[in-house]
Amino acid sequence: MDKGCCLWYTERMTIGKLLSWFGPGLWWALARRLRADSEFLVAGERRLTRRQVFDNVEALAAGLQALGVRPGDRVATLLPAGPEAVYALFLPWVLGNWEAPLNPLLREHELRHVLADCGARAMLTTRRWYGHDHPATLARLLPDLPELRAVVVQGADGGDGYRFFPLEEVMAAGRPLRRARITASNIGRIAYTSGTTGLPKGVVHTWDRYLGLLRPAALPHLDPRLFRCVLFLFPLCYYHGVLTVVATLLAGGRLVLLDRFHPRQVLETIERERVTLLAASPTMYRLLLRAPGQEGYDLSSVRRVFFGTEICPPDLAQALHERFRCPLENMYATNETGNITWMSPRDPWPRAATTVGRPAAGVRVRIVDDERRPLPTGETGEIAVQTAQMMAGYYGDPALTAQVLDAEGWFYTGDLGYLGDDGYLRLTGRKKDVIVRGGYKIYPEEVEHYLEQHPLIRRAGVIGAPSSDGLGGEAVWAYVELAPGATLTAGQVREFCLGQIAPFKIPEQVHFVERLPTTVTGKVQRFKLREMAVRNTHHAARQA
Repeated sequence: MDKGCCLWYTERMTIGKLLSWFGPGLWWALARRLRADSEFLVAGERRLTRRQVFDNVEALAAGLQALGVRPGDRVATLLPAGPEAVYALFLPWVLGNWEAPLNPLLREHELRHVLADCGARAMLTTRRWYGHDHPATLARLLPDLPELRAVVVQGADGGDGYRFFPLEEVMAAGRPLRRARITASNIGRIAYTSGTTGLPKGVVHTWDRYLGLLRPAALPHLDPRLFRCVLFLFPLCYYHGVLTVVATLLAGGRLVLLDRFHPRQVLETIERERVTLLAASPTMYRLLLRAPGQEGYDLSSVRRVFFGTEICPPDLAQALHERFRCPLENMYATNETGNITWMSPRDPWPRAATTVGRPAAGVRVRIVDDERRPLPTGETGEIAVQTAQMMAGYYGDPALTAQVLDAEGWFYTGDLGYLGDDGYLRLTGRKKDVIVRGGYKIYPEEVEHYLEQHPLIRRAGVIGAPSSDGLGGEAVWAYVELAPGATLTAGQVREFCLGQIAPFKIPEQVHFVERLPTTVTGKVQRFKLREMAVRNTHHAARQA
């Protein structure tokens, strides 16, 4: 291994040590000089070295200073994965702002809430992304956002010189940069949740905690040989985005970003760039393996298949193992806590389908009941964690913070699971999603995974709805997204379940939808399915 090519293998130093010893300013100066002329970012036709990336970060910081952005101001981003999203990630190190990275799929109602919540001073966005006109949306919102003084738009033909400014002009102004004086304990990011339970919440992090994962005990997971070429298939607004960018930078590797997932483009990119680490969601992997002609692509360069946004069904894990012939790695993390558990690189691939690994270095995990009392090994309950990467709290909402983060530093995730005798954590669902039917508890993911084994079902979402039998309790409702060109009836779906899953788990109602509501990472938004169920119920009542 070429230890000279990366930062963290120098005397086994890590970003955590550098942050505590040198502070962000000196770390930035050191990182800026390491392998400065080696390629770092690939996005479409653009290929940028480390020097070019850091020069662009400083040019953007200087331009934003000229527009009035000061240390502590919130700079929101509404960007797909690309170089500009990476620039925004590093801005706080030189500008001292708080980054507020937003999912580029957010729309007016959500954006109005988030931008008002964080009090954004400036916004970085793109002119048009797959039919979404972000500047037009923001123009409609500006009257409700008096603190938003500058919208900087990538690819804009021009600006109004008042609120809207082309990114290229802001970066090309050539103004001097006044570096902010910051420390590792400064707040650097408000990471808004993906919205599986309702409106996004702002999760506040200091940089020393946010990057606290990169410590010597984590080195087996962050082998620079794996990071020679990383293909990351998500926006950079989530925890894994920061981790991937920083890990690739320090490992001396190359990061390939796609602004949207398309199976054939992913396959072509793996073959062309000789990708060594592939990071995607189980849903994306399933679509990848179903892509016509996928068996004709050379994927032999991939050394690690990584996922961590949802449970991976056993049949998919086996298919990934057979196609890629490399280790599968699963992990469990949240925006609030950072990394919680991780698979070992030595774990056999079937374990990735049944667990999310053991607690990561410096992390404590316990399973608790509804009264938050610890449960014995093997019993299912809510997952509570303590981590070195813990959030400072929800922005502007101490009451909500107190509901999930107790005085001893335990964060209550709302996820359900259990710890086995082997120390591995198994996830079983969300606490609020559990369906109670006839005294039995039903975990939606279990029913969803079975339904998705049907060759004509592309995706399924399962919720509990009020039972129509007059006895109270809940009924199982399934929302089903079919494969292209497929046809099924509700009766055929229920027949598929007969004799295969317990009778009380069989959906009472099956509704077919063109597309299930999901987050950008592929998680089904069950709160939206519940809203659909209310509309379905009201419609049925009117028809009666």
